Amino acid sequence: MKVESLISKLFKLNAIFTTSEAKNVGISKYYLNRLVEAGEVARFGTGRAGVQLWSNENVSNDDFLAIQLRYPKAIISGQTALTWWHLIDRQYTYLDLTVPRGYKIPNEFKNYIVTIHHVDSRYYSIGLTSVRNEEDSGSLNIYDPERALIDAFRFKTITEFDRNQAVRNYFQSDFCKPLKLSRYINQFPGLADLQKITEVLSH
Repeated sequence: MKVESLISKLFKLNAIFTTSEAKNVGISKYYLNRLVEAGEVARFGTGRAGVQLWSNENVSNDDFLAIQLRYPKAIISGQTALTWWHLIDRQYTYLDLTVPRGYKIPNEFKNYIVTIHHVDSRYYSIGLTSVRNEEDSGSLNIYDPERALIDAFRFKTITEFDRNQAVRNYFQSDFCKPLKLSRYINQFPGLADLQKITEVLSH
């Protein structure tokens, strides 16, 4: 089988995929190595339980998805989530990731500086949702707009300017849900300032 005949099968895969996923579309590990030699695929590292990950370079080299595959309990949060939901009008300068207390994850990666936030299990899942990334190459764990707004007031790395902008943009957005936000606020300590702002802007 010629390598060229396998190219169309690559488009059935995500930007980052496992050996077994490639096998499911008819590409064996032998041919994956041939595709690497041809420059169509790259070895991406290992995921959970040492599973080999591959990158379909003709589609994307997605750092968000790579982090998700390697550290499945990491949730996009803070400044990064605010940017994702367009609650602040600038690109993130680092990745905010939230993990359960005790979960091990490095705070530096090749392409990004990563800030890790450890939380108690009772706070970890509040606002957790799943989205498709821009390349539509896989699901990403991220906090919803309400939790992102709460983290804006909890994380010291987020400036007052970004907090104020995030609140204003949230209440002007189509996904604004004041009751949901209030319910979240009541589950976290130390958010009196956000509670007051919410009460004013939701009336």
